[in-house]
Amino acid sequence: MEKGSNRRVKTAIYLCAILMMGAIAVASNIASIAAAFPEAGQTKVVAYLISAPCLVVILVTLVTGKLMDFVPKKTLMIAGVLFWLVGGVLPYFMDSLGLILVMRLIFGVGVGIVQSLCPALVIENFEDPAERAKVMGNMTAFQMLGAIFFSLVSGNLGRISWNIAFLVHLIAMVSLIAAVTCIPYKQPVKTSSSGEKGKFRPTAMMWVWCAAFFVYMSGAQTYANFASSLITEQGLGDTVAAGYSLACFALGGFVMGFIFGKIADIFKKLTLTVGCVVLSLSFLIMTFAANLPMSYLGAFICGLAFSICMPCILNGAGGAVPQASSGMAVSIATCMQNAGMTVCPYLVTAGGAAFAASGKLSGTQGAMLFSIIILLVLAVAFTVIGFAGNKKTI
Repeated sequence: MEKGSNRRVKTAIYLCAILMMGAIAVASNIASIAAAFPEAGQTKVVAYLISAPCLVVILVTLVTGKLMDFVPKKTLMIAGVLFWLVGGVLPYFMDSLGLILVMRLIFGVGVGIVQSLCPALVIENFEDPAERAKVMGNMTAFQMLGAIFFSLVSGNLGRISWNIAFLVHLIAMVSLIAAVTCIPYKQPVKTSSSGEKGKFRPTAMMWVWCAAFFVYMSGAQTYANFASSLITEQGLGDTVAAGYSLACFALGGFVMGFIFGKIADIFKKLTLTVGCVVLSLSFLIMTFAANLPMSYLGAFICGLAFSICMPCILNGAGGAVPQASSGMAVSIATCMQNAGMTVCPYLVTAGGAAFAASGKLSGTQGAMLFSIIILLVLAVAFTVIGFAGNKKTI
């Protein structure tokens, strides 16, 4: 790929990656939105605004992987950003929770497409492993930058009015321009180098990486789910302090994203192991933090670990199959990511109850400790894989 085109596609990937964590764009304003619909209650509002789009994402990631076989990625990305923009902004004009739900489902379609396309574009356009790892890491950095932007801007807009917070989704206009002008138009690969008709060709290692993403998110998502409760239950601060914790997490992810390539180059096949150990350490710090600065430090380290593990797994899944199958491989991995996020609260709450049974720990602390076990099991598994010398690992 020529240097000019190389820079252009990177720009598009990064500016579209800002939208990847869009499901949390209005999360900081759930309370004010729920207050606008008192008949529904906060639980229903959360289900409509956060849970419903995430469930749609699981299905859409698989469909997107199949669509990549015959629809150019540029076309798919433009469609995804448009779904994201329309479904995100239109609730500003609505006063019906039912209509807002419809828009959030459309929004979820956009999130699913963008989540699948960003890493798929990295795999397609950057063949050198070192450069691919660097671009994948930078993509994660911009994903975290989006989380910071959403939490700060949406929170301030929400102070004006509950519905104005939805205007934060107008940021997608920048992504749309980048998708239209910077993503190269490439027809999907129809045939392989041997002349055989191109089709999805999964490998055993690809399925291992996809399963790893499910297991990883089953434990790692615990922080996002329980960050607020962890701080308030320990008496370290209120919901505002919890918001700053999420900002520290996103900042850590943003910083690590830019140096992930070097981390992957140093640890190679043990990169995921290192990420899981670092994440476990961050969970331990936050679980027993004696003060708010210590909790914030744990959140920052948590963000660092996320930006090690997530690009590592996406790289692994996409690199474990032939080039023509990489799009579908990444989509399956992304689907497993969202499935793990969905299972997480049920799994860790049940597992954490065992730790909390003694009465010395809260249910939230128990859930964090149970998540550490999940992450360490995954770390051990990939240590074994790493020392086995399988060339399909990162």
